[in-house]
Amino acid sequence: MNEIKPWKCPSGHVLGQVRRNGSGIRQLLLYREAVNDAGTDPVEVDVMAVVEGYTADVRCSVCGLMRTWFTSQEAMDKLIKQVGKMRVAGSSSSSEHSVPRSASQASSS
Repeated sequence: MNEIKPWKCPSGHVLGQVRRNGSGIRQLLLYREAVNDAGTDPVEVDVMAVVEGYTADVRCSVCGLMRTWFTSQEAMDKLIKQVGKMRVAGSSSSSEHSVPRSASQASSS
């Protein structure tokens, strides 16, 4: 299931690779320089970034055309889940630190 696929510009130059991390979220391993896919010999590449949770416009260093990497639905779901956990943790910790009102403060309200 951990299939790695080339991520190409509109002209077919390889800008990076797409893979799934351990959580099943798609990641883009973005190359510093695009690779011309016409050759059959393996080429050494320099991965300059691992893109996961944001949208990025990438310009091909060979032909100059652009391609946009979009945040995957899996990454958005993970982010929403993490924010929900932070909110729950934040609300429970704030109630633990609240000071109880005295009887005189309660009767004056």
